[in-house]
Amino acid sequence: MLSVCIPTYNRTTLLYESFAQVLNDPRVSEIVIVDDNSDWDLYDDIAYTIRENKWDKVKLFRNQKNLDCYRNKREAVSKATNEWVVLLDSDNVITPAYLNALFNVPHPDKFRLGTVLYQPSFAMPHFDFRRFESLLIDKGCVGKYMPVTNFETMLNAMNFVVNRDKFLRIWDGSVDPVTSDSIYFNYKWLEAGNSIYVVPGMHYEHRVHDGSHYKNNNRRTPKGFHEDIVQRLKNMR
Repeated sequence: MLSVCIPTYNRTTLLYESFAQVLNDPRVSEIVIVDDNSDWDLYDDIAYTIRENKWDKVKLFRNQKNLDCYRNKREAVSKATNEWVVLLDSDNVITPAYLNALFNVPHPDKFRLGTVLYQPSFAMPHFDFRRFESLLIDKGCVGKYMPVTNFETMLNAMNFVVNRDKFLRIWDGSVDPVTSDSIYFNYKWLEAGNSIYVVPGMHYEHRVHDGSHYKNNNRRTPKGFHEDIVQRLKNMR
């Protein structure tokens, strides 16, 4: 069973659409939404919509203060009750086909150990990572792939499946990477000796819009931070 973990801030319609297609999927036992101290009227709308639609699988939490995107992702994962979680941005969309691809992964032993993170191979329609399908990435090989087109972009997209407890152990709150949070986490994940598997057919809809976190907060990322992580990945052995 899976938990779908969705951190969100000041979103309603996009949020509902993000999980609508897997809401009744039997492989998903809960959808955990952590609201990052949104405007009260928007939060009340979310709570009302969940209640009125009797979405019993949906568990809604609200932060007492705004933690920002990176820290709220940890909050969302920490609230999950299953061993495995789908970490999903609230403006993106997953479908049963995403789950079908995951459950066809040919690495059952490593899946059980929790040392493999499962990376989608297409963030439709803009970011195509299918050239990396079936690639198992570790710190011994990541460096040679970093210069390949779209590989760095793939590492900076955190709509993946991961073991809950291992995610929480790897997550590092000593810095705030802002919009480089995904590539930073993946760097820490690989540095700890874990792997990333690019799952064939595991696609999701990546919606680019004016209210996206990346568009609105990219300039807040510490100067040189992203470039430093990229260089560390290139040098990783």
